[in-house]
Amino acid sequence: MNADDIDKRKAGLIAGGLTALIVLLVVIWYFTSRQADTEPAQSARTTDATPQPAPTPAQTLRQVAIFADSIGIDTARFAIDTQDSDAAIRAKLTRLLLSVRYGEKPDRITFQGLKPAIDSAWATHTDAGFTDTMQTDVMPVMAYRQLIGHYNRLRQQNAGADSLRQIRQTLNYHRYMNRFAGDRIALVNIPAAELTVFDRSKGRLLSTPVIVGRPDRKTPTMTTSVQTVVAYPYWNVPESITLDEMLPRMKRDPAYVYNENLHILDGKGNEIDPEEIDWDGMTTSNFPYRIRQGTGDDNALGLVKFVLNNPLAIYLHDTNRRDLFRISDNRWRSHGCVRVKKPVELANIVMRREALPPDFLTAYRADQRPKPMTVPKPFPVFIAYNIADVDSAGQLRFYRDVYGFDRKAEPAM
Repeated sequence: MNADDIDKRKAGLIAGGLTALIVLLVVIWYFTSRQADTEPAQSARTTDATPQPAPTPAQTLRQVAIFADSIGIDTARFAIDTQDSDAAIRAKLTRLLLSVRYGEKPDRITFQGLKPAIDSAWATHTDAGFTDTMQTDVMPVMAYRQLIGHYNRLRQQNAGADSLRQIRQTLNYHRYMNRFAGDRIALVNIPAAELTVFDRSKGRLLSTPVIVGRPDRKTPTMTTSVQTVVAYPYWNVPESITLDEMLPRMKRDPAYVYNENLHILDGKGNEIDPEEIDWDGMTTSNFPYRIRQGTGDDNALGLVKFVLNNPLAIYLHDTNRRDLFRISDNRWRSHGCVRVKKPVELANIVMRREALPPDFLTAYRADQRPKPMTVPKPFPVFIAYNIADVDSAGQLRFYRDVYGFDRKAEPAM
């Protein structure tokens, strides 16, 4: 082997050694990098797996108070005092949560015919704080959420105190309705002269104009329910209307009884012939009869009546003057009951089926006896007086204070 071959062999050995060294260094770097990458991930998983401490009652109370302020609740009375014990803080938290979900009783309810169904235990499940599920529980109806949005927008714009107060009162009424069971509810708002049916899981099912009581015959506010839907109802004329309005007309012209399809009944329900009555001798103090109007399209109740549970003889009904919805903007003109523009649609929602065909108001049959229909599920009805609310398009509306009920002093909420 000559010198050149030896040199070439040495050079090959050196090159091979260098290559092996480089490969070794690359392998070492690779596994070192893998280990470095793995350790932070394992550390992160360990950190993520570490349970977070549960919020204290004080922390949860502050969280709920922030939320409550955003939905129009005065939270000053729920503030934490330095002397408050843990039990006192928990009690405030429970009361605030119940107010957030169920509101306070409005100061203007003439008759309360619904029994509250408040889930008090719900407000004690706060170990995990004020959860997303709890927030969903307290905001079920879209109209309520829309009104909250308008309220906070006006707050940011420094709107007038009266406007904010009126919105807060309506927000409280929406919360108050949560006290009562029922997947479908109807809300009659007197200042808006409108009836809205809400499905608590699906939103609005119906919005329809109504005619309510005039200022001297105010429709009373109430919580009640539909007991029966009656097709072809009689109208049992209230005593006040009989004596104040009908008796003078019947005395002037007994034919008024026939023209208006009226039946004169004695105390036992027997029909009396108008020709046998001494009209000249009848006065408001000695008139012994009651008046009933027969069924038909000329009946003051129209062709559909919704019997409500209340002692005030207030109900929802169709009308024989449906043209008033078209020719006049004055929808505060009844004797106190609520005339509904879309009674057929409302009846089918209440009955949860097509109890009446769509053309019922125009294709009715004459000389029918009343046909009562039993409501399949309880159907709550709220007759309220809310100056501010959202309309069917979600727009904020301020309605005229038709009865002069609006108060400057706001009840505690």
